[in-house]
Amino acid sequence: MRLFGFAVLVALLASSVSMTVATVAPDGHSLKVFGNANMDDAIDEEDIEYVRGIIEGTNAVTELADANYNGKIDEEDIAQIELIISGDETELTLIDMANRTVTIPMPVERVVPAGLKDDFRTLIQLGAADKIVGINNYVKEYSYEKPATYWAPERDAAPELGSLPDVGGYKTPNIEIIVSLKPDVIFEYAPIPDVADSIQDKIGVPVVCVESSQFDFDMLRIMGLITGTEDRAEELISYANDNIANITAVTSKIPESEKPKVYCVSGTSGVAEITKTWGRYDPINIAGGINVAEEFVTSSGSVMVSKEQILAWNPDIILIHGVSPPHAISIEDVLSDPDLQKVNAVKNRNVNYTKGYAIGWDPATGLSECYYLAKLFHPDLFIDLDEEEIGDEILETFYGIKGLYTNMLDLSDRYRWMS
Repeated sequence: MRLFGFAVLVALLASSVSMTVATVAPDGHSLKVFGNANMDDAIDEEDIEYVRGIIEGTNAVTELADANYNGKIDEEDIAQIELIISGDETELTLIDMANRTVTIPMPVERVVPAGLKDDFRTLIQLGAADKIVGINNYVKEYSYEKPATYWAPERDAAPELGSLPDVGGYKTPNIEIIVSLKPDVIFEYAPIPDVADSIQDKIGVPVVCVESSQFDFDMLRIMGLITGTEDRAEELISYANDNIANITAVTSKIPESEKPKVYCVSGTSGVAEITKTWGRYDPINIAGGINVAEEFVTSSGSVMVSKEQILAWNPDIILIHGVSPPHAISIEDVLSDPDLQKVNAVKNRNVNYTKGYAIGWDPATGLSECYYLAKLFHPDLFIDLDEEEIGDEILETFYGIKGLYTNMLDLSDRYRWMS
């Protein structure tokens, strides 16, 4: 059985079988694979039986029942599901994270991660670094060309990848170089599907749009499936969920009135962006804090608010995105801001740096951040927690390198508990 652990949305399937289409309520996940006929979290023998039921007229047609994606449901779909179960499929059709339907030749051996940095580090975490044949200029600059004082776990985990060909920017790929690398599949940034379509149209290689979104794990699953590392993906997801459960077992029992109100400064371009914040940052909630901007901001990205709004929120704690000097916005910048002197966090000097996003979202650093914030928010409840030890364990689990978290602390100005 090949587990993909996802939920799906259902739409009408143009099929030779005409019947009512079953519907499943969405839960926010977007990984969809043709062959998952019964719309659960696995492609297995139950899908074969479900397709037989469709053919015999006893089961409803589902969006993903057409396993070989040829517009009809018949015995050939059962044969395709059998191949998927055994891992012998020659092609796989899925709906990517930009809602594009893509058919991929299998197995995949040569990959170009062309989108930002998320896809690149995910391939490393999945143990598929040996499949990478080119890197984009964002990765080259931020993972390999920055000085040693810039913390980049990808550089430690896969130093050999820094010398791979540069395939251009994630919005402006170098088509000629990509063609020369003969990739089986290309990954691109989900918010720019037009770029993905352009690449695919020009060179005829499947382009899959992906995007990491905090602890949803869709990206790990879809890339694990494509690269044949789905077992590793599920291992990492289970590990992360177990750690989150360890924290929330404590923080879920904290009354709302005892949780600190937290404002996170997400600006990276100087003090004018003190009022830039995230509406969503999962580690705050997991660690037992209240993100004051959560209800005010509907976007998952950063938005500008007013200082009057910050005063109205009156956060108990202010977090500043970015731990490594030099800081675009420093703790002193916040503490000395004349407009924020009445804010509790400023009055009590409760302003700290946080790792935050890392050119996209890294579930490894995000998970370690949950422990850091839990100890920061509720020191009495997590008095025995060695966040440096657990941080090193988490990053080693994802990247395979010891001491990465300690190295990050050594290079940063983030708060550190000393034993």
